[in-house]
Amino acid sequence: MRVMTPQEMRETDGRAVREFGISEEILMERAGMAVSEVCRKIMGKRPLRPGRRSVLAVAGGGHNGADSLVCLRDLVSLGFSGEALVTEEDPGRRSAALLREIERLRALGIPVIFPGEGNVRHRISHAGLILDGILGTGFHGELPESLVRLVESMNQAASSGVPVVSVDIPSGVDGRTGSVGRTAVQANATVTFGAPKWGLLVDPGTRYAGTILLSRIGFPPALLEGGTASCLTVREAVALLPPRFPKIHKGQAGHVLIAGGSPGKAGAVLLSARGSLRMGAGLATVLWDRGLSDYASSLPEVMGRFFDPSSPSAEEICQSFEGIDAIGCGPGLPNDAGGQMLLETVLSDFPGPVVADAGTFSILAGHPEQLAKLRKGKPLVMTPHPGELARFLGVETQRVLENPLELAREGARKAGGVLLLKGARTIVVDPAGLQYVNVTGDPVMAGAGMGDVLTGMIASLLAQKVEPFQAACLACFLHGAAGERLGQEASRGRLASELADTLPALISDLEREGSLEEEGPLTTLWPILNSGKGYR
Repeated sequence: MRVMTPQEMRETDGRAVREFGISEEILMERAGMAVSEVCRKIMGKRPLRPGRRSVLAVAGGGHNGADSLVCLRDLVSLGFSGEALVTEEDPGRRSAALLREIERLRALGIPVIFPGEGNVRHRISHAGLILDGILGTGFHGELPESLVRLVESMNQAASSGVPVVSVDIPSGVDGRTGSVGRTAVQANATVTFGAPKWGLLVDPGTRYAGTILLSRIGFPPALLEGGTASCLTVREAVALLPPRFPKIHKGQAGHVLIAGGSPGKAGAVLLSARGSLRMGAGLATVLWDRGLSDYASSLPEVMGRFFDPSSPSAEEICQSFEGIDAIGCGPGLPNDAGGQMLLETVLSDFPGPVVADAGTFSILAGHPEQLAKLRKGKPLVMTPHPGELARFLGVETQRVLENPLELAREGARKAGGVLLLKGARTIVVDPAGLQYVNVTGDPVMAGAGMGDVLTGMIASLLAQKVEPFQAACLACFLHGAAGERLGQEASRGRLASELADTLPALISDLEREGSLEEEGPLTTLWPILNSGKGYR
């Protein structure tokens, strides 16, 4: 699914009017009705406190404010009481669309108040539901003090049980980057329009959104195609899975080699191998220190090939490449002469796709161009977390945390491959400019070995002939979805091996769900498995 920047969405709005004759007012009416549908689901799903059937629309001066007033008008027509609070103090800065909707509300007898009129804090705290239409996706920077106080009052009401629904994006979240200044509206649900905005899906902005739903609001499909940024829905993820034919055998399902391991870190290699098999590889082999061979008994499906880390030879390592379709290199890899020899030989001499993980970024710290020189254009996927990417690029970790997309692009460009930057919202980029944000995952995944499983999953998909960028996107989608499933049963303490073992049943369920999924008026973008963690 295409993800847009605020500027791209503005251009799409304009094209809808110019090329298809769909007026701004029609789009606004559809947007407001979509938000109304979500509000009704929330209010019908949970009984409101006695006397709290009133909906409060908090509207800014722009189009998001007008959208919220359309929603309010629809809810009142369905029997709810409601009122509007317009936050824009300067009448000259209220859009024509907002003024039109104010007049419609007044004609229906719906109260509209302005700054300084009535007890705003009281109205917020006693609302049955709050509509957040203060600011749109074009906001960036810091909220003015007057809005900070207003947003804090809305968040205080939310914490006491008043549901909040944001229009397009929570007010205070930067639609381009997801950054947040002093505060932002903490929504139970956010209804976004046309296409999701990058800043809505990435951290930290996504933390303020609650359940994220998408309404197309009548945009022609042609306007929503193309672009360089994307996320995956269940149906799209299922479509990327490599096909399984009735007569397939293990030799046709891909042979993965996992290279790495060292004393004390043998488990990393086995977790990667486990992930590769659970992702569907027909065969998995580990290439590691001969002294670690006894550890393989914990995973009897895995075969072993060995080298002497004290005096490794490129020829010995290259012999291990026979019959291999893809390599995951780096889990548990030591930062010593043996580890460096293994890594450089894999990168330079293996002709197929390689997933570079973990130890790769210590051995090549500060020299990302060296990775490009070693691979010479052969397929490559890198899987650092922020600390590893910082080490790889020779920058401070804080810089990566503050500018994840920018630094991920830099790493992909310099190293000449697809780069997957792990995090609460994993992003994937390639040197050509494609970018993907992953919308699956759960805090239960904060544990040792989860990244090793992901490395094996990506290598497995590469071995099954999935293209590198798609393999990285699909693997992290399924990896996060497996984490969500584990998170439904426990909030902590789940193991990476359990996540890997969850994959076969999860994929089967998603295949079934994806085949039944119909295009409806609203698409849930997060939580992807509808685990009940949204709609608080």
